Amino acid sequence: MVVLFLGAILLGLLIAGILHGALSLKNFFSNLKVVGRNKLQSKADSRIGELFEEAENFVAGECILKAIPIYEKILDLSPNHVTALTRLGNSLREEGDPDRALEIHLKAVQLAPNNLDALYSMADDYSVKARQSFTIHQLEMATLEKIETIDRKSPRVFYRMREIHIKSGDWVLAAAIQKKLISRVEGREKKAKEKRILSRYIYNNGMQYFNKGNLDVAILEFKKALREDLRCLSSHVILGNAYMKNGNGRAALKAWRTGYQNTNSPVCLIQMEKFYRKSNQIGEMIKVYKESIKNSKNTALETLSLLLGSLYLEVGNFRETIEVIEKNTDSQKAIIPSLILAEAYKRQKDHNSSQKAVENAACQIKGAILNFKCGECGETLGAWVCSCPACNAFDQIKCQPGINS
Repeated sequence: MVVLFLGAILLGLLIAGILHGALSLKNFFSNLKVVGRNKLQSKADSRIGELFEEAENFVAGECILKAIPIYEKILDLSPNHVTALTRLGNSLREEGDPDRALEIHLKAVQLAPNNLDALYSMADDYSVKARQSFTIHQLEMATLEKIETIDRKSPRVFYRMREIHIKSGDWVLAAAIQKKLISRVEGREKKAKEKRILSRYIYNNGMQYFNKGNLDVAILEFKKALREDLRCLSSHVILGNAYMKNGNGRAALKAWRTGYQNTNSPVCLIQMEKFYRKSNQIGEMIKVYKESIKNSKNTALETLSLLLGSLYLEVGNFRETIEVIEKNTDSQKAIIPSLILAEAYKRQKDHNSSQKAVENAACQIKGAILNFKCGECGETLGAWVCSCPACNAFDQIKCQPGINS
């Protein structure tokens, strides 16, 4: 019994040893296989990294055609490389093959549904193809709407959506997207800029109603536009015009007066002058000009004085014409004030003063026959120079015939 018992124990130990040795041998070969696979993967990853950097350098150097086969090599090594798929698709679209680009980007999005780079690239493909089909246009918007659900902080997606609505002329939707964009933009200056853009879209929508004769709705839209940007001259001017078409002259005058107070633009005063002319109330417009001159800044003083002086001359108040022009303008250096003075003196039968004003205007005209303008930035100069002092453009100063008043 003892011998049998000891034999059984020995047999068990022998079997256990054999099994352990077999398992250890199996683990050894398995680990060897894993190590080999990891070495191959590491080598492949290293090669992919080198190829990717090479391709990116070609793209940075705008050699897109050279980058395409390199991206394809990367995908031969790693068919599910999402970034390589995205970059290859972008390159193909740049080279005029949006169909294949879309096919590749669809695969990238299928592999990584929440990858924003791939989604934006796919939206770009749809944007290029949308010129051919309204359905594709809808697919582009659907892609952007998906991006919006993923990215809840960046304003980028709303810039893209906004452009789609602008192209289609849908100013209501463009304004709705613009409001969302403003909520994501950071910085006071950027928000103010986007609010001015929002005002423009609302104004454009109002103009559509204005042109169709729906004046009541147009007036509401122009008022909404001004709530976003009180310095929008167009909204002030056309709001007054809408009131005029609606037969409400008093409201029109108020709109233009408010416009001038917020923009300091003489355009509003000219609109008021047209109204007072039609209603034979030139005296009221003279009061408006005098009040504007009294409250004006130096930059607007001369323009306002010329407008008032011209109006005085028209109604026969020659003494007032001469007074306002001589007091608020430099007739010795400007052509228009000199001509207005010459006419006022002539009508007063002060021929000597009239002749002097005409001669002064003639001298200024001789010096203003040629204007010099930069062909690069549009800067106007008093004389020709080699390089523009504003933008430093060389040999771009053009000589243009004309009169600088």
